[in-house]
Amino acid sequence: MDYRREIDGLRALAVLPVILFHAGFQTFSGGFVGVDIFFVISGYLITSIIVSELELGTFSLANFYERRARRILPALFLVIAVCLPFAWLWMLPQDLKSFSQSLVAVSLFASNVLFWLTSGYFDTAAELKPLLHTWSLAVEEQYYLVFPVFLLLTWRVGRRWTLGLLAVAFVLSMSLAQWASAAQPVAAFFLLPTRGWELLIGAFVALHLSDEDRWKASAVTKEAGGLIGMALLAYPVFVYDSHTPYPGGYALLPTAGAALIILFAEPATFIGRLLGHRVFVGIGLVSYSAYLWHQPLLAMARHRSVEDPSKWLLGLLVALSVVLAYFSWKFVEMPFRNRRAFSRRTVFSCALAGSMLFMLIGLTGHLSRGFPNRMPELNVLKEIELPLIKSGWCFYSIDTMNDLSPGEMGLACHLGATKSATKGVLFGDSFAAQYEPLWDAAGKSGEFDINSITTNWCFPSLRKAFSGPAATRAKEQCLYNRDYLIGNIAKYDLVVLGGDWGDVLLNDNMAGVLELLDYAASKAKLVVIMPSPKKFDADPMVAYKKSILYKKPFDISKIGSRADLLVTEANGMLKARASKHPNVIYVERDSLFSANGVPSDSTAEGIPYSLEGSHISIYGSRNAARNFQSSDAYSRITRALK
Repeated sequence: MDYRREIDGLRALAVLPVILFHAGFQTFSGGFVGVDIFFVISGYLITSIIVSELELGTFSLANFYERRARRILPALFLVIAVCLPFAWLWMLPQDLKSFSQSLVAVSLFASNVLFWLTSGYFDTAAELKPLLHTWSLAVEEQYYLVFPVFLLLTWRVGRRWTLGLLAVAFVLSMSLAQWASAAQPVAAFFLLPTRGWELLIGAFVALHLSDEDRWKASAVTKEAGGLIGMALLAYPVFVYDSHTPYPGGYALLPTAGAALIILFAEPATFIGRLLGHRVFVGIGLVSYSAYLWHQPLLAMARHRSVEDPSKWLLGLLVALSVVLAYFSWKFVEMPFRNRRAFSRRTVFSCALAGSMLFMLIGLTGHLSRGFPNRMPELNVLKEIELPLIKSGWCFYSIDTMNDLSPGEMGLACHLGATKSATKGVLFGDSFAAQYEPLWDAAGKSGEFDINSITTNWCFPSLRKAFSGPAATRAKEQCLYNRDYLIGNIAKYDLVVLGGDWGDVLLNDNMAGVLELLDYAASKAKLVVIMPSPKKFDADPMVAYKKSILYKKPFDISKIGSRADLLVTEANGMLKARASKHPNVIYVERDSLFSANGVPSDSTAEGIPYSLEGSHISIYGSRNAARNFQSSDAYSRITRALK
């Protein structure tokens, strides 16, 4: 196939928004669509090469995978190798364990599967994962395990059969993406079945342009097609954000835009001349290396900083990723593409050796739990986690623990004075479960039993609304829990409700919560509403740990909490409704989180109550328990239960 400068220019339009998005520049809130553009380009180029070789009778799978290895692996292995010493020096144990897992997954081209499986409540923040961006490489390589074989088998029976079968695959993949972007958004984002249609768009473009009998566009059509394509690319980059359901129908804009540019933006058109400019072409030539470098640079800078890196530093790292990209393109990518310098045997041998080495390093880091002995200073921190059932508590985290089954086992855990005749129930989601250590201590002190019924995303409600993915097992458990509570609430002397109230309000689910509060007040002797703790814009516990490692002062007040505005509003709504019932107590947040009698986001030891910016930890809950037991609310509870 002939070289097209404008395709390299299009690569520049794909990589720059992705880099700026990952750097946190809000103007490029939809910069993640650059990956979709890459998918279309890749589908077009690979299909064009395969089709041209099939028509000449020269295509072979061995040659195909050799080209992929030369293109993908040398620069990838270089970037991973550079990451290793910085990961050892700067990453906290849990982060190094996560990084180690990604080393194994990247070596198997399965990082998209890993990031799908590990995304959730307790996972490292995406911006701290140096190899997060390799998910798109995994999608492509999984696609190319199947696609060349498919073309090889169907090409013999004719182009129409090939196009027809690809069209069926396209419709199925896009339909699945549209459904999953709402029902299973994480899976939809990361997995091949919901991304394959984007690569197929590029394949359709290649098949069209390779057809000598194709429709020939006029000069005016080419100009218009290129301009429309550019508009379709630009709009989502600046308008989409993390709340956009993706990659369903919304992904049609950037993918269609890329397809139109490939189809119509020839060198004679305005868009063709623009993308063919040497600046865009230069960035496009090094775009793969730039894509590889940018995320590790940004992630490592965030690991090393106690506070969020400044925009100036992030901007410098963006520029550095392009500079490093030039050198890795010139001295790594290009030499390995030279068959005279590196034979097929050498390429495949190096690929196997590199993959095995990184897998071994990754497995070691995973099994060692991130080598916590590297950082003995952190050993003083205990119980910085949620009270999960596997650690002796009650949170029935059925969504993350496969050995748990939906049903009555989710009702079986008790805290406090478990043999007491005075019975209470703690009901809700993980934001109720976070208070289990507090209610365990309060129950033992006040001599009452607490039946803890908590599971993922199961906020208290009299309705069926659920805030988690529709297909998760937690939904089944949640509806079971709610039915049980509604039918048995009268047998409890004390009903304690906890939830992610800010999220409840955000998703317009507060009415069901208030209905349950009123219902509980009519049935139980006493109802207690637990507040959602302060929500931070970043992770205070990570910042605290870094302050210990780097011997820098820790000031939790420097961590933003704009996200707490909605939480505060939701807490206020519950407090107002509680005041309408004489047997309902709303627990003030300041009565739980204080130091030496003064409201505080850190304990008297200077350690944050917060686990990761939203929940509190077991440690935080134990400290809050001491404050709670000296509060007016606790006195009212113990008097009411006598």
